[in-house]
Amino acid sequence: MKTKTYQALLAALKNGKDKLTTNEVAKTIGLSRSVTSLYLNELLANGEVLKKGTKPIYWQLANASEKDSPEDVFQKFVGSNGSVKEAIDKCKAAVLYPPLGLPLLIQGDSGVGKSYLAELIFEYLKANKANGTEKFLVFNCADYANNPELISSILFGHTKGAFTGAETKKRGLLAQANQGVLFLDEVHRLSNENQEKLFQFMDTGRFRPIGEEEKTVSSNVRLLFATTETPEKVLLPTFYRRISVAIHLPSFHQRPFFERIELVKYLFLNEAKRLKKDLKISQNVFSKMIEERLSGNVGSLMNEVRMLCADTLRKNGEKEVIKIGDSHEKEWIFLTPSDPLLDEKKQVIQSLQNDFFKLVNQERNLSQLKQKIYQFNQDFLTEFFSPENDSLFYHVKNHIQTRNKNTIDNQLLTEDAVHCLYNIIKIKETNDLSFLLDKIKQQLKKEYPRTLALASNLTTDLNFEIKSFAKIMLAILLVDTVSEDIRYHALLVAHGNTTASSIQAVANRLCGDYVFDAINMPLTSSIRDIISQVKIWLSERDTSQGVIMLVDMGSLTQLYKSLKPQILGELLVINNLTTSYALDIGQKLLSGKLFYDIAKSAENNFKTEVQYFEGFEVEKNIIISSISGSDVAKKIQSICQKYVDPDVKLIVLKFNELLNTLDLAHNQQDYLKSTVLILSTSYLDNKTKIPAINLLDVVDEGAEKQLENSFNNLVHPNDISNMLNEFIQFFSKEGLSEKLVFLNPDVIIRQVEDVVEKLERRFNLKLSAKMRFNLLMHAALLIERTILGVEDYSVPENIDELKINDRLFYQNAKNVFYTLEQFYKIQISDWELYVIYELLTS
Repeated sequence: MKTKTYQALLAALKNGKDKLTTNEVAKTIGLSRSVTSLYLNELLANGEVLKKGTKPIYWQLANASEKDSPEDVFQKFVGSNGSVKEAIDKCKAAVLYPPLGLPLLIQGDSGVGKSYLAELIFEYLKANKANGTEKFLVFNCADYANNPELISSILFGHTKGAFTGAETKKRGLLAQANQGVLFLDEVHRLSNENQEKLFQFMDTGRFRPIGEEEKTVSSNVRLLFATTETPEKVLLPTFYRRISVAIHLPSFHQRPFFERIELVKYLFLNEAKRLKKDLKISQNVFSKMIEERLSGNVGSLMNEVRMLCADTLRKNGEKEVIKIGDSHEKEWIFLTPSDPLLDEKKQVIQSLQNDFFKLVNQERNLSQLKQKIYQFNQDFLTEFFSPENDSLFYHVKNHIQTRNKNTIDNQLLTEDAVHCLYNIIKIKETNDLSFLLDKIKQQLKKEYPRTLALASNLTTDLNFEIKSFAKIMLAILLVDTVSEDIRYHALLVAHGNTTASSIQAVANRLCGDYVFDAINMPLTSSIRDIISQVKIWLSERDTSQGVIMLVDMGSLTQLYKSLKPQILGELLVINNLTTSYALDIGQKLLSGKLFYDIAKSAENNFKTEVQYFEGFEVEKNIIISSISGSDVAKKIQSICQKYVDPDVKLIVLKFNELLNTLDLAHNQQDYLKSTVLILSTSYLDNKTKIPAINLLDVVDEGAEKQLENSFNNLVHPNDISNMLNEFIQFFSKEGLSEKLVFLNPDVIIRQVEDVVEKLERRFNLKLSAKMRFNLLMHAALLIERTILGVEDYSVPENIDELKINDRLFYQNAKNVFYTLEQFYKIQISDWELYVIYELLTS
């Protein structure tokens, strides 16, 4: 059902009488009885409503009977399910411990909510109908800290004549709090003597009023304490040991980002209710308050909110809406007295969280995941949250779109993504998704590195608590909007606050893609400072293909020599940064020009210094290319990485790039002097001295020997066979993908590989690479033919008597194929087994 319908159903059941019939619910939400019944039963299945009676049936919220439950008391304390959840759980355990709870100490800076939490604890005890809740007494020990005798009298009472001025007998707070709760604030201000008296009472439940020498008084009191100091330093060890449970409340600036937003909104909403007027708070004012570090914490913040409201009310008291902030601002948070103080959407949000996490966890294709997230946002989230009335939305939007303008100057690209990202952050809030995001981040690095780099750039200025999550989610939402085919990283570096980034924004916009990064350096920066910043940038990127830098400073030789060791690929440094030069380089990068072509063009056409290595590659390397496309070449690269010496660089080229490279190498001696081997999937017109292998020949006789010769000193001889098998498996899969109708090539190849290995062992055979390849292809297609029920043929000879290496073929072959027959629920015909026999003996 739609979120709007869901909310309407919950509202109808919440705001109506205790129990409603289906007709009454249908009438309230304006739907037919049958549709309403369907939705109510859906809520019943989810455990969100209760169904009672038969004719008529009555419905009520599952938590209706818990509307004023003890658990709800602490929901009033912002962060009860977040940063202070553990502290509140300790409170619950301590105060409910029989018979009268355990002594509890609340520690935290001034204004963090210690007194408020003590009041909520009392409410919680009353809601639980606990013993000792008849009264709630509060005493601040700082009030008479300089007069210990007076505090002793206030706490323990005194007899008539106990001291000068004691004209009558007086009951102390401990006696008055009998069967109640006594909250002692600033308890560290008690003198040592009074702490000793208090811990004696905590031990025995009895005390002696001042002046009383014979009798002791008993009292059943629940004790709560609070302090702004470190208790171990300010309380007597003997007293502190008697306090069973101590909790800490964080300062306002230590609270999570979401909680600070909620607290500021809560304080303003309180004033809206007090004034019975609508409030409009500018985003600028709201965001500044979120980041404040006040010594009085929430208490001081509350005073600040009240002063803002009071000052605005004084100036514009006759207006219905109180506007706090500069009237020329465009972004406002709107609050009305009717808004709930507490978020009533938490139950729905929890359900949405679960659905979203399930969606992200199950989908492995990032392009499809992006579409599903956008659809989830459209179906469930857009109706649920109000971005234009939330400081979080303005925070996310303003920071990302400002970075966008300074980076690619294409705010339309991220407009939808920002709205979707905000909604996702709202349902994520305090949940830790690091376990899930780590997987996705690695996948993004591998499949969409440039998109991830852009997302990282755009989210740089977000609050640190949401930055990591926002970066990964934004990257997913931008999948397929940024070209991942740009081979080399490009960086602009210039002195000045905005010099490099200004050229970056123009160049990226005119190129229509995210091509350049930029680093703005202070005017006083040295070449060493620049190198340090560039090294940080390099550390976050895969530089194996190469890096191009346009700079406006320093010695090219020093820059080149300092940075080149950190770059796995080539480095081109151009000592002039202009918009026209950046555009020229950008267009060449987008058109797929090779590094050498870009470097030569810059050297010939730019009136400036250029430095680079004149050749294809300075390091020892193997070139990999496939006429079937880059995906095939990258798969070959991943196989080689397992076996080839790690000091040898594996470079993937598009097929047309390989042909151009071979032409250059033919005309320029030593152009490929560091290249030791070329791997492709077709025959090449190779006029160079570099050996080349067509990997499709791995299925031919002698392939293993050929690989061993070609990969001499590149792959350990013991690994040649394993590498050959991986190539056979890969090309089998590629060929099978075109031939199979419905079987999954990945699955069937693994299964028939096992069959081929068992056949070799059963009949003591050593199959050639080509025979193994043919048998794999045949066995896989055999299984699909059998499933499809193709025509069978008679066997020309007695299959029971056939042997291979003196072992009966038929029964052994039946045993080998048994697992596959069981898996696919088929029976392989004798004719198909006979063909296997012919293949094995041919």
